[in-house]
Amino acid sequence: MNCKCDICKNNKSFNLPNEIVEATIKGNLVLFCGAGISTEGKNVLPVSFYELIKNELNLDGKYHFCELMQQYCQRPNGRKKLLNKIRERFQYIHSFPELERQATRFHDELSSIYLIRTIITTNWDTYFEEHCGAIPIVIPEDFAFWDELSRFVIKIHGSINNLSSIVATSDDYEKCYDKLQNGIIGATLKNILCTKTIVFIGFSFGDNDFSRIMNYLRDEMEGLYPHIYIVTLDENINKRIKYDKCTIIITSGTNFLHQLKKILISKSLIVNSYDVVSVDNALNMVKDWHEKVSNIDLNKYPCVAYTLAYQDGVIHALERFIGNNKTGDYNRPGYVSNIIREYKKCVEQCYENENYWDMSYYEGYINGLVLIEAFGENLSVINDFPFLFLPSAKNVLASFDIYIKELKQVTNLNDKFNRYAKKILKGKVEKGIVVHHPPF
Repeated sequence: MNCKCDICKNNKSFNLPNEIVEATIKGNLVLFCGAGISTEGKNVLPVSFYELIKNELNLDGKYHFCELMQQYCQRPNGRKKLLNKIRERFQYIHSFPELERQATRFHDELSSIYLIRTIITTNWDTYFEEHCGAIPIVIPEDFAFWDELSRFVIKIHGSINNLSSIVATSDDYEKCYDKLQNGIIGATLKNILCTKTIVFIGFSFGDNDFSRIMNYLRDEMEGLYPHIYIVTLDENINKRIKYDKCTIIITSGTNFLHQLKKILISKSLIVNSYDVVSVDNALNMVKDWHEKVSNIDLNKYPCVAYTLAYQDGVIHALERFIGNNKTGDYNRPGYVSNIIREYKKCVEQCYENENYWDMSYYEGYINGLVLIEAFGENLSVINDFPFLFLPSAKNVLASFDIYIKELKQVTNLNDKFNRYAKKILKGKVEKGIVVHHPPF
């Protein structure tokens, strides 16, 4: 049964051009994004920012966006008031998680497609940075951070994080496109347009913003301007668009990415569509165990230090995943496995050096990564996860009672683990103080 809700009704079926798939695989696909994929989507707020300003000015008729903003700024303190309205709009959306989820559906879909590394946008929001891990390029000096391995978003109309950079009025547009013609951002943009496959998403085709971009392409590229792809829900676009080298794809931007991702998954180029909620739940479970173990007297049971270090490792592995998952790196084939192999080397080296404290931490970090990878196949693996660890335990630590029993037994031993634990805790532990292993 097909869903007819306001979101799903826009997921129109389409044929994905093979050139787009091949360009993505080669790392040559670039997204050029407008406000329709973000805060100005019809499912976010009932009134667009354009309509908000137009109503406040009490104007009738049609105006280009930049012309409307120009009129607003001609009022006393108009520029300052306009920037405050932009900021307040983003803050309002952010204050309601439901609205922000709607505004960032596209970004969340993009996040795991690590093969898409370059985004160009006219949007002011910071969603590509926050939800996709993209490094923003707003001013020429930002290019000092450019490299081929990271994800970047070129923000040709500025950023809400730098209010003075925002391009909104007719005067702003003139200055912006003059800089594009003569500056490093424009030179980079032209190079991208010459060498990459470009997909335009989220633009209201026929507005001044898109027209300027198309004119810029034609003027700068002369007769060599590239073939582009346009993703839109506007089925009458052919009647208005004046760009003969384009392919129109009628669907929502989020559905376009979703279908592209399905193909990449089928080719095993994207692996493990991780459930972040499950990882977050597992993190809370580990923290609960950690708190429980933290209440054990380390002076009486020194080997508890290994358990705490181990749990710190698990916690850090899960927290790092939650923080960095938006970059898509964890969806690279072999990415997690390669990290696990490197940490196994650390475990072996620590054991050889009789550094059992760090060894326990790395064991935990490895198991945290194994859990993350296993979640991609089966969420029930958490039921068998080892939340507890003692290097000299003889039995599986399947419960807290078993753990305490093993802890009492190893405490009576005079083995290398017990001696090392006493050594690292000597003079450092007082009752009520928790031993913690930092993330290094």
